[in-house]
Amino acid sequence: MSNDDLVLYEVKDNIAYITLNRPERENRLNKALCIGLGESWKRFEEDPDVRVAILSANGDDFCYGADITQKGLLEYLPLAFPANGTSIFKPIVGAVHGQVIGTGFGIAIHGSDITVAAENTEFVFYEPKVGIVGTILEYTPYMPFKVGLEFYMTGEPMSAQRAYEVGMVNKVVPKENLMEEAIKYANILKKNAPLSLKSIKYGQYKRMDSNARKARREFNTYIKTQLESEDFQEGIRALFENREPKFKGK
Repeated sequence: MSNDDLVLYEVKDNIAYITLNRPERENRLNKALCIGLGESWKRFEEDPDVRVAILSANGDDFCYGADITQKGLLEYLPLAFPANGTSIFKPIVGAVHGQVIGTGFGIAIHGSDITVAAENTEFVFYEPKVGIVGTILEYTPYMPFKVGLEFYMTGEPMSAQRAYEVGMVNKVVPKENLMEEAIKYANILKKNAPLSLKSIKYGQYKRMDSNARKARREFNTYIKTQLESEDFQEGIRALFENREPKFKGK
């Protein structure tokens, strides 16, 4: 399957519809899907006929996160994220549903400027249950400190309603109204002054820039050690064997 098949791109009425299209694998991010998303973000920003994007997904779930069965995937994952406030300045509306897990959670929240969630949505930061956590500092501004610690450390699901209550999503709607609500936001945004939106987006994401860069600098100290750990391998084995992992802290 080509990158174009895994990520659908369609423009209607100055809105780019960017759709994850790997439903048979719960839209898990593999290399091709990451590359396809990266190409779509670039196309979106450079297209003079497009003012706003809506990110959504086909199938029962938005995204189960990274496809950890694929070797060498780590270097491709950053492509899946729009460089908001750095090279992507047009607004992005996320329309999410079902399971939104791991890197899928990152794209839905950090990758979208405005996020609309269906009532059946569950957000899950599953990384501590597997044994690998990425650049967590990029996600910290999206909810209160204590709530964030609970969400990130337990790996337990958060409902769409709870996500709305703590400020992680902008609106919760019935599943059948999800795209309708996302289009409402898109129609408002596309009529606003592009240069003003660019300025707002730049300023808001600039506030997080130093933390994001610090997180990347700390890769070798914290993330790489997890990737090379026995615990990470045990977490993967336990996940596929449907059992609780036995972590040793090494």
